[in-house]
Amino acid sequence: MTNIKCLKCLGCLGCLVCILCLVCAVPGRAQSAPDVTGEWEAQYVTPLGPQELKIYLQQEGPRISGHTSSEFGEFPVRGSINGGDVKFSWTEVDGGKNVVISVTGKIDGDTITGTATVGERGSGAFRAERAG
Repeated sequence: MTNIKCLKCLGCLGCLVCILCLVCAVPGRAQSAPDVTGEWEAQYVTPLGPQELKIYLQQEGPRISGHTSSEFGEFPVRGSINGGDVKFSWTEVDGGKNVVISVTGKIDGDTITGTATVGERGSGAFRAERAG
């Protein structure tokens, strides 16, 4: 009788081990690294008021490249991504002077939020939504 109970316990223990192995072996939803590649509709606040533009980005590993398009023209973009942290910048010409716009932010799905710094003029909120 004791031997039968032991066999039943071992059978249950074996089932439990199998179930645990299956549960642990099923991959969870793996989080992939963010990718900023695509078209973005962006706006940022400047001391002279809000600015709107489109930003076209390409990501290769941690490097970001692309260009902006706005009423002021098109300008090349360069930057980097580290996890969800995004940094990029471009240079516009205003009154014959180069003005560097630098963005630091975080990507969350199809949204980038952060801060845009406009040369020596100050900084303001930045937001971009993936358009395509």
